[in-house]
Amino acid sequence: MNAVPGDQEMPLVEHIKELRSRMIITAVPIIILTLIAFLFSDRLLQYIWEQTVPVPMTIYSPMDPILIRFSLSLMCALFFGIPIIIYEAFMFVSKGLYPNEKKFVITVVPLSFILFIAGAAFAFFVVVPFVFKATILSSINIATPQISAIKTIYTLITLILSFGIIFQFPLLVVFSIKMGLIKLEYLKGKRKVVYGILLAFSLLVSPDPSALSQLIIAATLAVLFEISLLLARVF
Repeated sequence: MNAVPGDQEMPLVEHIKELRSRMIITAVPIIILTLIAFLFSDRLLQYIWEQTVPVPMTIYSPMDPILIRFSLSLMCALFFGIPIIIYEAFMFVSKGLYPNEKKFVITVVPLSFILFIAGAAFAFFVVVPFVFKATILSSINIATPQISAIKTIYTLITLILSFGIIFQFPLLVVFSIKMGLIKLEYLKGKRKVVYGILLAFSLLVSPDPSALSQLIIAATLAVLFEISLLLARVF
C-alpha cells in the first residue's frame, strides 16, 4: 500500500502529546460554554417545560434543579462545541488520510451534523410535545399528574439524541449503496423485511414505555428509508 503523501512517521509519545493537547483545546471551550449556559439554564428549563409539558413542574429532591440545570448546560455546550470537537478530531487523523478519504470526511461530516440538527428539532418541536401531552392528558381525568422534572428532562434529552441519531439513517443507506455494500434493487424488494427490522429497532431505542414514541420512531424511520431510496436513485 502506498504511503499517504506528506505523511511522516512520528513516535508514539508524540502522537499521545498531540492527542492530549487537542483534547485540552476541545475541553476548555466546552467547560466555558457550560458555565455560561448554566447562568441562563433556569430560563432555558422554563422555556423547554412550557413548550413540551402541559402540567406544572414537580421536584422530589433539593438537588433536582441543580442536576437538571447542569445537564441542560452541558448538553448546550456539547451541541455548540461539536464543530470544535469535529475539527480537532479531523486535524488529528488527517495526516494519515488519503486525499479521497479527506474529501469523503469533509463531505459526510457537515451532512451528518445538518441531519442531526433536523432530527433534534423534529423531536423537540413535534415528537416530544405530542408524546408528553398525549400520555399526560389521557390520564388527567383519573388522577392529578405530578411529573418529576428530572426524569422528564432526561427522557426529553434521550428522545432528542435518539432522533438526532435516527436522522443519520438516510446518510448510512445512501453511502452503503454508493459504496456497493448493498444493492438498491435488493432494498426495494425487501421493504417488508426492512420495515420489520425498523419496527423492532424502534422498540429498543425508545425510553418511553407507551407505544406512541415507538410508533413515531418506526414511522420516521420508514419515511427516512423511502427518502434514502429516492436520493440513492437520483444521485
